[in-house]
Amino acid sequence: MRALYIALLLFANIHWTSACASEYSIAPIRIDIPSGFEGPNQQSQGQATVVAFLKPHSDSAVKTLLQISFLDFGTQLQNVPKSDLDSSAAKYLLELAGGVERRRVDFKRSEPSSVMLGGLPGAKLTWTGRIDGMDAVGVMYCVVVGTRIISFHTQDVAAAPTPAMNDAVQAIESVKIDGGA
Repeated sequence: MRALYIALLLFANIHWTSACASEYSIAPIRIDIPSGFEGPNQQSQGQATVVAFLKPHSDSAVKTLLQISFLDFGTQLQNVPKSDLDSSAAKYLLELAGGVERRRVDFKRSEPSSVMLGGLPGAKLTWTGRIDGMDAVGVMYCVVVGTRIISFHTQDVAAAPTPAMNDAVQAIESVKIDGGA
């Protein structure tokens, strides 16, 4: 749980820089970053690494987020049976969503559903809430890969998923993971 908290703190402290994005690779994943997303913006602390890409809105200072977080749990996850990967992903996804909830008002989330990410069983949920008085929406994913938990998160300031979020969801659901199918 401490590693999850650290990862969420890292996200809050990332300094955003501008760079063009396309395919992004960091072991063990490869993901096609949608057009218009700038990054990567990466920060690591201990066993946690957070990578973020942002897509500016054309009409405001608001940006759509595509975030990838890696949390290495070492031997604690080493022997998770393949049959338990989806339930483990759902468990950790709920913990990560709890971190998002603590920074939102009127937070509501779906129950985790099963999803395949890069050929591996994972979990997905959606959420809505308010950030600084504005409606916000997000989609979160989690997958267990070896000794690591990898989470994906896209969010935007809107009442419903935006086209940029939909592009991020498509990229996440098309991720390639070494050791997956």
